Amino acid sequence: MRAHEHWLLIAQEDLDSAKHLFNRSFITTLFHVQQCAEKSLKSYLVRKSNLVIKTHDLVKLVDLCLEFNNEFEVLRSLAAVLTPYETAGRYPDNSFKKPSQEKIQKLIEQSEYIFNFVIQK
Repeated sequence: MRAHEHWLLIAQEDLDSAKHLFNRSFITTLFHVQQCAEKSLKSYLVRKSNLVIKTHDLVKLVDLCLEFNNEFEVLRSLAAVLTPYETAGRYPDNSFKKPSQEKIQKLIEQSEYIFNFVIQK
């Protein structure tokens, strides 16, 4: 298995985990949603440059993908929405409010969109 394929395999596992945990653990679901998007974008970068970028900032990863393909611009707004869920809710913070089930479902769909977009590229 090539390196970028391994990244995609793990991204798929994160997506599957988010879907499985949807009605059980919203904080863990949100983490896996962000991780799926992050690992998907990193798989593209590994494929194109053979470099692993050490960041959790999805917008930064989209910017790096844009250096190879300007079609990644469509992911910018999704990346901005999903980035905070790498840490949101995982540490005590009174400002964090649990998203509605509808919002969590939408976040799963957005992460899956990024995953599928990367597969197509």
